[in-house]
Amino acid sequence: MRGNTLGVAEQNVQTRPAELQALEDAFAQFCQQTAQLRSAYEGLKAEAERINLELEAANRQLQRNVRELDEAYNFQRSILESIPSAVVVTDLEGNINTYNAAAERMWGVARDRALGRGFSEVLGPHGDLLAGVLAGRCRRESVRRELGGKQSRAISSTACLVEDSEGRPIGAVQVDRDMTKLCELESQLRHHEKLADLGRMAAGLAHEIRKPLNGIKGFASLLERKMDAGATDRRYVGNIMGAADRLNAMLGRLLDFARPDEPRLARCDLRAEAEQVVEFVRAEQPHGPAELAVDVPEQARWVCADADKLKQVLLNLVKNGVEALEGEGEVRVSARLAADGVRVQVCDTGTGIPPHDLARVLEPFYSSKRGGTGLGLPIADRILQLHGSRLEVESRLGEGTSMAFVLRAA
Repeated sequence: MRGNTLGVAEQNVQTRPAELQALEDAFAQFCQQTAQLRSAYEGLKAEAERINLELEAANRQLQRNVRELDEAYNFQRSILESIPSAVVVTDLEGNINTYNAAAERMWGVARDRALGRGFSEVLGPHGDLLAGVLAGRCRRESVRRELGGKQSRAISSTACLVEDSEGRPIGAVQVDRDMTKLCELESQLRHHEKLADLGRMAAGLAHEIRKPLNGIKGFASLLERKMDAGATDRRYVGNIMGAADRLNAMLGRLLDFARPDEPRLARCDLRAEAEQVVEFVRAEQPHGPAELAVDVPEQARWVCADADKLKQVLLNLVKNGVEALEGEGEVRVSARLAADGVRVQVCDTGTGIPPHDLARVLEPFYSSKRGGTGLGLPIADRILQLHGSRLEVESRLGEGTSMAFVLRAA
């Protein structure tokens, strides 16, 4: 029994070093793996810190890019909203995705109602350029057209495709400019050039005509003195002298138009001048059907003007109003104080001026009245220009005509 116990002990002693060795190997392997894990962890930690730094740098760059894009977008939007031209941009299906403030003013449709809708619904017949560009993929098309209404406007329109960075069409844009003021300036320039040429011609022509005209009247006067008082041909001589006087008066008006004297501006009583003119016209037609009235309140009574020339203007306008009545009616001279001075109006309830004549009433020698010289209104307008004003004519057929101008308040 004792021998068996000693054998087992010896066997245990022999096996213990092997277990210890295995344990030591396992522990060494565990330490090695732990070191590897620690090294991997440190590497992952360093990589994470590096990635985090790169992400932070990328995030800062992205934020800068977003700010720059916002600034560029806001800058472009500010430009788009500031330009006076109407800009309408659509996609390839014709739906509006850009619509600036000028487009709202020009087409009379609010932006929230225009965005997302088809251009034909918003622009109506004025979207023909966009339709042509989208249908035919034209690069550019431009046209100037007149828009009707209470006040006609001249619109210059341009439309072209919108392309991406690779040149593929992604939509279309139409830009519309209101050219009304420019057309008015061009018309005024042509009018002034015509007046300058006419003035030079009129001055020379009047000078040359007056010489033989005075001779005609002189010889006619001699013939009249040599004829008996009851001679049948005496009336013909009188007609010759009357025609010479009328022609001479017309030449005088032509010279007044061509070379008007500079006005002598002073404090002038507008009400008194208007009443004198009305009394003069009444005296010419004491039994005429026209009703003449003056309505000049105290606050609009005093103006800065040349009294004689102002009376000449009012006389021309009132006489025109009386002639336009063709029967009963009223011609009224009125005035009111406005922001830019005293606004004077001469209104009549006559037949009105046809639209095709309205644009030409201030042209020299243009008259729709029988026997009219066509110089009354141009002379009045020229005098007002020397006062820093212009004659504004508005008329409706069957309702009457209004002629207005502004004088500086004294």
